[in-house]
Amino acid sequence: MKKLLIISSEYTGHGHKSVHTAIVQGFEKLYKDKIECKVINGFKLGDLNLMAIERLYNVCIKYFPNMWGKFFNLSNNDSSSVNKKITKKIKRGLLKRIEQYKPDLILSVHPLFNGSVLNILEKYKPEIKLYTLITDIVSVTHIWLDNRVSKIISPSIEATNFILENGIDKDKVMTFGIPARMNFDAPCNTIEEVKSTTNLNGKLKVLLLNNSERSKRIFYIIRKLHEKYDCDITVVCGRNKNNYKRIKYRLRNYEKEVNIIGYTKDLYKLFQENDILITRCGSLSVVEGINCLIPIVSMGALKGQEEGTPIYLEENGLGYNTNSTDDIFNKIDLLMENGRKKLLETRENQFNYYGRDVREKIVKCIADELLGSDENK
Repeated sequence: MKKLLIISSEYTGHGHKSVHTAIVQGFEKLYKDKIECKVINGFKLGDLNLMAIERLYNVCIKYFPNMWGKFFNLSNNDSSSVNKKITKKIKRGLLKRIEQYKPDLILSVHPLFNGSVLNILEKYKPEIKLYTLITDIVSVTHIWLDNRVSKIISPSIEATNFILENGIDKDKVMTFGIPARMNFDAPCNTIEEVKSTTNLNGKLKVLLLNNSERSKRIFYIIRKLHEKYDCDITVVCGRNKNNYKRIKYRLRNYEKEVNIIGYTKDLYKLFQENDILITRCGSLSVVEGINCLIPIVSMGALKGQEEGTPIYLEENGLGYNTNSTDDIFNKIDLLMENGRKKLLETRENQFNYYGRDVREKIVKCIADELLGSDENK
């Protein structure tokens, strides 16, 4: 039994966790009796200060997005210094985990655990290879990149071009996309099914993925949606109980029904059942939306790692970028005009998107390294 050690995180957004979950699911489906996977939180390899940084992520992006943008720029412009600091913090913890688990390969799905892990492997465990799976769809920071890595799994063609331009050997880069969890697989198997299941005449269903938005803005979007369209609205607040309570309070005297949900394990059903997704453009929300064939309208992006994603969506016909809250409704107008022609076209583009449905392709690629390409046939 070969062993894969995956280094991820728990609290720096839901993206890294979603990616490692998708990878584990893929291995359990295809290689259950040949490859064992173990996921560890890279931040827990360090001290209390490093663990605190992880916990502060959500607070930072909600209340201090400019501060987060500065940290992103620091990791982009001075990745060597950041890696040295992380190396010191995680060395003891990582070597202990390696000794306990004895992995045949390490896969990192978090940018802080690439160069830092390679520093440790190079000195203490040179026989163990590291693969990197980049989870930012297009805005790739330099801290993801280190030419000592065995392979880099790239999330997009644009990201691959950036990676190669910044010194990574061509034979180390594989362009797939970002893997989505199994429940987020497409509800359609053919383009004909996409056409037949697109809501071109019925009441519009809008899903608003709240992430970390302020309740005042969410309430404004809800009111404007109801003013402009005959629609049903579902708002998902995730684990943010305070935000859920604030939105419920703002809606206490609202005359129309709105489905407000906190944390749900059925998010994939909501993606598949609704017609339009309004969300901040985190890479994994976007990837899961594309996999479920729901046109995406951006309501913003985190400075640094996400800001290129809404533009990428629009350039590839997968959704729309917006420049203000009111511009959200201009983009929905485009999807709705001419008998919802653009709504159908966007779903067709998503179905044909090269980066959709890549989980098993990535798993097979990693398995080739672990088992040998001949044995994996």
